[in-house]
Amino acid sequence: MDNRLATLLTRGESLTRAEYRVLAHLTEHPLLVGNITVRELAQATFVSTATIMRLCQKLGFSGFSEFIWHCKQLLTDTPHIASEAQDLPHLPALFSQFIANYQQTFQWVTEEKRRQFATLLREKESFFLYGAGFSYLFAEYLTKKLQVLGKTAFISGPGDSRNIFLSNAARYQVFIAVSRSGETEQVLDKARIAKNVGMTVIAFTRASANTLAGMADLHFALYDEAVHFAAEAAGVTSFESNLVLLMDLLLLEATG
Repeated sequence: MDNRLATLLTRGESLTRAEYRVLAHLTEHPLLVGNITVRELAQATFVSTATIMRLCQKLGFSGFSEFIWHCKQLLTDTPHIASEAQDLPHLPALFSQFIANYQQTFQWVTEEKRRQFATLLREKESFFLYGAGFSYLFAEYLTKKLQVLGKTAFISGPGDSRNIFLSNAARYQVFIAVSRSGETEQVLDKARIAKNVGMTVIAFTRASANTLAGMADLHFALYDEAVHFAAEAAGVTSFESNLVLLMDLLLLEATG
C-alpha cells in the first residue's frame, strides 16, 4: 500500500464493503491513479460505476474526476520514503517446475474453451457448484467470485443431503464440478442429474482420462504431477495453485 494514499482509508468508516474495496484497490495500486477510467476501475473491483460515484461523494468529491485529481495531489505533494533496492531473492528449485506445470496446464485451456466459459458467464445467471473433500474449498472459492459478480451461485458438497440437489437442480442453469480425480461418485451422481435436467455441465479435473471429463459439456484439464489420483490429499503439488490461477484467468477474461 502506498502510504501517501493511506489517509483516504481513514475516511472510510461509513463506506460499504464494495466501496471500501475500490478505495483499497487504488491505495494498493497507486500507478493506476490517472491511468484508469471509472468503468475500468469498476471492472477491476467487481462493482458498478454507480458504486464508485457514491464512494466519491461520501469522500466529499463531486465526482470521479475530482477524486482522481485529489489522489494525484497526494501522490505528488506528499513525500514518502523510498524502499531500498534489494536483490531478487533466491528462488527455490521447485519454482521453475511449478512455472513449467502452469504453462502445461494453460496450453490445454484453448481460446475456444475460454470463449465458451465467457459466453456462459455472460448469458447465464444461476450456477450450482459442487466439490467433495479438498476440492470443495476451490468450488467455494469460485462460488464467492461468482456471487461478487452478481450471479446466483450455490455451493454444495457431500455433507449436504442428496435431496438438496434434487430439489434445487431445476432452478439452476449451469452445474460446475470441481474434482481432482474426476471419479468421485458423489460428484458423478450430481453431474448425471444435472445433465438429465438440462443444465450445462462444466468440470475442472486433472488432465488424465476420467469419467467426469467425459460427461462435461465444457472440461478444463489441469496438469497434475501426482502419480495417482488416490494420492491427491497426501502431498503438495501445483494442481491447486494451477486451479486458482485458471479460475481467476477465466473470470478476468469473461468480465474484461
